Amino acid sequence: MNSAEHLRAVNARDNAFQQFDVTPATPILGAYVSGLHLAKVSDAAAEELRQALWRYGVLFLREQNLTPGQLTTAGRLFGPQLENHTFGQTLADEGHPEVLVIEQLKSDRAKTTTDIWHHDVTAREHPNLVSVLQASEVPFGADTMWASSAAAFEWLPQALQLLYLSLDIEHDTTYMALRHDFAPADKLLDLVKLGENATHPAVIRHPFNERLCLFVGNGYVKRVQGYSAEQGEHLIKLALEQAKIPEIQVRHSWQPGDIAIWDNMGTLHYGVTGDLRNQRRLLHRVAAWSPDIKPSLDRETAMAALLKGSH
Repeated sequence: MNSAEHLRAVNARDNAFQQFDVTPATPILGAYVSGLHLAKVSDAAAEELRQALWRYGVLFLREQNLTPGQLTTAGRLFGPQLENHTFGQTLADEGHPEVLVIEQLKSDRAKTTTDIWHHDVTAREHPNLVSVLQASEVPFGADTMWASSAAAFEWLPQALQLLYLSLDIEHDTTYMALRHDFAPADKLLDLVKLGENATHPAVIRHPFNERLCLFVGNGYVKRVQGYSAEQGEHLIKLALEQAKIPEIQVRHSWQPGDIAIWDNMGTLHYGVTGDLRNQRRLLHRVAAWSPDIKPSLDRETAMAALLKGSH
């Protein structure tokens, strides 16, 4: 499905969902879901919620205010396993180690580890499929942005599409921590011992909607195989420029109790936190993954379809 077909599907959306209402946020990406509370989701509603997510990439639900237990239950709607967090604060002491605490309090404009365009935990062989993020305290302006990985690929010139289809990229958690000053010094040795790294295609076939997605973020990406470090940096930077296209983005202004559910393979995201000015930002996240699903691509088939004018 290309961008035009996706837009036509979006325009036909209202008849597709019977369990809740869906209102698109933009023509390309994102939708608001109403008439559903994630504390009580029927099997039929869960199936429609997954279908809505593969169509829109990110879903927003207001006034959810889930408990940690309800948040983990919501996460399991999208995959059989929940993420074990390599580092970061969790609610393990409260019996919920799957719930990551995202808390920031800043007095200056220094960058954080969330204000880069990225996919989550791509240094794993089986990265997260879906994240479920709930806001507790979010200052005005501390929004989150998403960009469509599928549109990012589709909006490339064909010559660059063919180039990225040929690439493999190494992802590494220790490299990410060092490059972005993510982990405290006492955690770096643990990361080195963990040795969390993986190689994925630069373009993947989405496991559910089958769109081709540019799977290059500015988080865990270490190098492009077969290229020098300098050449690889140029290729990575060029791919990341696609995420900055306004037409393929959606931006959410948080309210306490809001939940965002996003497709980690089909979107990149960016936390707008550059100017909190001593205000607290507090959110909680769970993420689902599957040992049966990893980023993959049949290159020969994808390239042949692209050259024929359909992918």
